Amino acid sequence: MTPRALLGSLGILALLGCSSSDSSHGPSSSYLVNAIAVADLDANGTQDILGMVSTDVGGAPAQGYVSTRLQSSAGAFVMPTRFGVGTGPANLVVTDVNADGRPDLIVANAESRSVSVRLADGTRPGFFLPAVVLATPGRTPLDVAVGDLDGDGVMEVVVAASGANNVIVFRQLLPVDPSTTTITFQAPDFLSVGGDPQAVTVADLDGDGHGDIAAATANNLVSVLRQIVLFPTFAAQSSVDYPTGVQPVAIRAADLNADGKLDLLTANYGAAINPGTEGLSVLFQGTPGTFAAPVHYTTGYRAAALVVGDLNGDGSPDVAVACAGLPGDPGTVSVFLQGGIVAGNLLPAVNYTGVWGPMGVALGDMDGDGRPDLVLADGDIVVRLNDSTAPGTFGPPKYFYN
Repeated sequence: MTPRALLGSLGILALLGCSSSDSSHGPSSSYLVNAIAVADLDANGTQDILGMVSTDVGGAPAQGYVSTRLQSSAGAFVMPTRFGVGTGPANLVVTDVNADGRPDLIVANAESRSVSVRLADGTRPGFFLPAVVLATPGRTPLDVAVGDLDGDGVMEVVVAASGANNVIVFRQLLPVDPSTTTITFQAPDFLSVGGDPQAVTVADLDGDGHGDIAAATANNLVSVLRQIVLFPTFAAQSSVDYPTGVQPVAIRAADLNADGKLDLLTANYGAAINPGTEGLSVLFQGTPGTFAAPVHYTTGYRAAALVVGDLNGDGSPDVAVACAGLPGDPGTVSVFLQGGIVAGNLLPAVNYTGVWGPMGVALGDMDGDGRPDLVLADGDIVVRLNDSTAPGTFGPPKYFYN
């Protein structure tokens, strides 16, 4: 079982006794919020929360859902709305896929071996249309990213699916009419990477104006695919591989040292088997499109997800890492602020104790004060507010049941 899939299974078991269950009237059930996103779904100027939920009935994975919490005004949230996805959802991304200006929902479903694409409902702000399902037979989707890879102005869906040493690319068919409620994709293309893919991101890594792919693999490598050729004729391409920490399960691209080039960051689940070692790896970009040996930082156990943003308002990006923790442990959120003379250098982590074991982290202003707060997948949806008197430090957990 892959690390990301294992995370969900362990979390479900941990929550079994404290979620909804009824042994006298049916099989016991449980749920787990195991990924998180933030976006303004209803275009009211405030950021909303999307918690991705795995469910379990009688010991078997059941259909998952995404629970949305709309922020009606600064710091006030309405009751959740649930949108069904596949079985065993592993990760999600929220972005505009069909160019209508509204954020859409894309979910990688590990157990049902599919990707759910739910477009925003243009008639009901904050709601999603029924899913378009992209099948990945024989493969276990663990992560998904979206970006324009072929330069036609519309988005492709890129999937890190365990089971072969390649990433899956679903190209969106033209023409795209944002006023319609349908979206169509071609049969998948497959791009080779240096190991079984665990996580993926799409970004212009070399500054040439075209989208590139970086995939974290089970071989403790980041595989970078640049200058991808998908159209008019697909061309087989090979990745350039770079070492990272042990078992990277999440990857992000961000300009950490303010040199105008995107760097790569991974959260490494394997830190659990090497206590005190590389839960966070940073690969700085040197010559455009190439990356240096990783710089490692100590996190809590079982780093599972990460996010990059300016947490303390000093103009430099910081990093927060969700760490699921060892069995029976509530895990941590490791917060790294930048410091020192060298741009991109991170101070040692400040660790905030988790609730059930954080598996996802996002940033968003959840109280209208203009500062980014930590939004966590930590059993349920959990928010830690940025401290107004000490920016970059965070308060106690606030719970948003899904």
